[in-house]
Formats: sequence, C-alpha cells, structure tokens
Amino acid sequence: MVLSKAGACLAVALILATAGPGSAQSPPQSPPQSVPARPEQQAPPVAQAPPEQAPPPRRPTKRSPRTSKRQPPRPGQGTAEEARTSREAGPTRQELTLTANVLGGYDDNLTTGLGTGAGTAPTAMASGPTASLDGTLGYVRGNTLRSIRMDTTGTLTGYPGYLDHPVAGGVANVGARTTVGRNMTFRASERVGYEPFFNVFSPGASGAPLPPGIGEAVPATSLFERRSLSSNSSVSVDGRWSRRDSTSLSYSYNVQQFTNDDYGDSTSLNVATGYRRRLATGVRARADYGYTNLDYTDSDQVARPTRQHRIEGGAEIETALSRRRHLTFSLAAGAGYIESVSSTDRQPYHAWIPTGSGSATLALSPTSSVDGGYRRDFSLFQGVTDEVYTTDTAFLTTGGLVTARTDLRVGATYSNWKTPIASGVNDTLNVYGASLQVRVLFTDTLAATAGYYYYYQRYSNPGSLPAGFPAEYNRSTVRVGLTVRVPLVGTPTPPPTMQR
Repeated sequence: MVLSKAGACLAVALILATAGPGSAQSPPQSPPQSVPARPEQQAPPVAQAPPEQAPPPRRPTKRSPRTSKRQPPRPGQGTAEEARTSREAGPTRQELTLTANVLGGYDDNLTTGLGTGAGTAPTAMASGPTASLDGTLGYVRGNTLRSIRMDTTGTLTGYPGYLDHPVAGGVANVGARTTVGRNMTFRASERVGYEPFFNVFSPGASGAPLPPGIGEAVPATSLFERRSLSSNSSVSVDGRWSRRDSTSLSYSYNVQQFTNDDYGDSTSLNVATGYRRRLATGVRARADYGYTNLDYTDSDQVARPTRQHRIEGGAEIETALSRRRHLTFSLAAGAGYIESVSSTDRQPYHAWIPTGSGSATLALSPTSSVDGGYRRDFSLFQGVTDEVYTTDTAFLTTGGLVTARTDLRVGATYSNWKTPIASGVNDTLNVYGASLQVRVLFTDTLAATAGYYYYYQRYSNPGSLPAGFPAEYNRSTVRVGLTVRVPLVGTPTPPPTMQR
C-alpha cells in the first residue's frame, strides 16, 4: 500500500474522524501531559464500639419514628470496581474541544558501531534542530451508562538537518461504551493512523504490547523515517456476576503496512480473558489468559507466523493509607508458550518461558502520584532482526502539581531483550530511557511546556543487525513550546495540569 502524498492521508484521517464520535486512546506526539490514572480514593473504615458498650435500642415512639433496617455500607467497604453499576444514567453532557501544541528544540544523536548485516535498513537521524505542530479535535457525548467519543489528531514534524520538508501524520479514533442492566458493560473502538516515523520499541511496532509507561516515558525514541498505515479494531465486554465475581473478555485485530515496501508488514489477532474474585475489602484474586496470532513479513519477504499463549494468576490489593494517600499494587506470575519459525534456518521451534508482572501506584494527593511496574514477556524485534525476544521491562514515573499552576513529571525506563543464537549463546539488547517534563499554566486555555528526554540502546552483536542500524545509540532531546486548549461546545473539565 503506497501513498503518494502524506498530506492526502492526513486529510482522509481528519474526514474519517469528524464523520462520527469516538474514543481517543493515543496522545499526540507531544510529551504526555495527563496525570496517571489512580484508583478511587478509599476512606478508612469507621470504628465501631464493642457490643457491651453500645446503648440498648430504644423502642420507637411517635416522636422517634421507626427507621429502615437497610443501612448504607460503611465508608471504605468495597472499592469502585466492586460496586454495582448505577441504574441512573445521569445528565447527558456534550463536549467539543480543540487542543494544539507548538514545540521546538534540539536533538543530539550520537551513534557508534553500525550493524554489518546485509539487507535494506533505515537510516539513523542526524543531530540538529527539530520542530513539531499538532492539533487534536476531541468530541464526547454521553452519560454514566453510555457514551460515544471521537478524537482526531494531525501532526507536522520537521528536522531541517535531516528532512527536506516537514512530514505530516494523522490519527483518528472512534469508540463507544454502553451498559446493559447492572452487570454488563460493552466497549468498541477503532483507530486508524498514518505514522511518518517508525519506532521499533513502540507498542504498535511490537508483537506484544509493552508495559504501561514504556512507550510514553521517552517519546523521542523514533529513530527512523519509515512511513506506515495502521489500524486497531477492538471490542470488549465486562461482566459482574455477584458482589465478589467479575469477568472480562476482549478481542482486537491490528494491521500495520509500510508505504514503501512490504518489509515489516504485520497483522495480529489478540484475545484476552480475565477473572476477578473479591476475597476481602480491597483484596482480589486474579486469573488471566491471553492468545496472540501474529503474521509478519520479514526482511526476506517471507511471512512468518508466531503464536503465543500466556496464562497468569495473582492478586490485586488496594488500601487507604490516609485520607489523601492511597496504595494500589498488583502481582501476577505464570507461563508463556510460543511457536514460530527461525529467521536463519526457517525451521519451526517452540518454547516455554516464565512470565510475570508487578505494578504499584501510590497516590500522594489528588494531583500527584508515584507509579512503577515490571513485565516479563515475549516481543518481536520488528523491522530489525525479525527474531522473538524474551523481554524484561521496568518503569518508574512520579509527578504532580508542585504549585497551583506548575506540573512536574519525571520518568525512567529500562528494558532487556534476549534471544538465543546458539546453544548457551544469546544476543542481548539493553535500552535505557529518562524524561523530565514541566508545564506552567498561564490561563485556563494556555500553558507553556518544556521537556528533556534521554534514550540509550546497546546491542551485543552488531553482526546480527542490518546494515546502517546502530548497535549503540545515544540520544538527548530538549523541547519547549506552548499548549492551547479551547472549548468549542460545552464546558469540558480541564485536565489536572490545566486547573487552577
């Protein structure tokens, strides 16, 4: 699939997005600006007097009428997930908001040890100034029971020392949610995007999605100019069968096609299901199963199938440390099974590996938090070595409002990729990243932003890499700019960094 002009694709994306409302899940290419999601704050339980100290109940009289025996639950009893969905739809709201970001800065790219492998490879970016402009038009209409969303983003990215002209991109999202009765919630979404740059470590370019925070903490890791079209269709249903038991089921179908050739094109089908059992207040047991069916065109123009199964079990715990501080953490462990074909001898292989994950969120206040996580899984080094790797990935982010108008975010990531090339011999890749972001609010619609981003990668065996791909890559980026957020219809609630 080839596009003659990037601007034509951007126009198509904008037309598709404005045709109907939907759901926006992907932020623009500017640094992430939203506060990490936190579980609803839970108040501590109310202390009760011992039975022997409780006063005897009085017999109701005309002056003291009889009260109902149905008492409301104590504060802190159960969590937001454990509560039944309200039958009341509530008021319907409608919002249309325009957000624009203008950013400029400098990229300092240092490369050493270029790969010596044969084949066509992308070219590493050169150091120099950079600038970007993006605009997002977001629409939402709905209430607590059902809603529909639309979000469309157009981007222009320029590297004067690397590109002759700015490159255009665009993303459109459509999504809907509805509640059936008090126990079932259905969701559906569609995302269509045209990306001018290829990021080998982004969720869209990997056979398995990376942990939360990995793709967002270091947004300046797009190493190569390689344009592609992508789409992501998903549906899910969540059911609550009792006050203790709930289930989830989701299906997604992803497609990525490059406009210059077929190398790296992929389609993937993903099915995931989960079960949650409430054991006590704020404590749940979990069991999850996931299946991935991926077909990928490697550098030899050969379609390679990859099948993955993963089953895990663990626990989720939520606890209120105080009225303002809340701790949520989750642990899971299990096993993963993979079937694929080697890119070297074209022979099928299969393997089992232990998998697991852990995450924690500490809400320090309504506007600040600390988030951390770890994930062990499979990942395909798409567009580079074409091999499947065992990945260990960790991230840590923190931040919030330091003053009424200033928001500060700090993040760090680490990832280790490993794949066997011979008995007892592995190729390894280590990736480090860090970011620092500051946002200062001038008015309710205008804010200044500044950010520093660091990225470093090192591959153990340059001979396994295609020609031109750097085995060692060190990148620092500084960006400053302005953000404008204008409500066009309705009175949308500003994000935390835009509130007074």
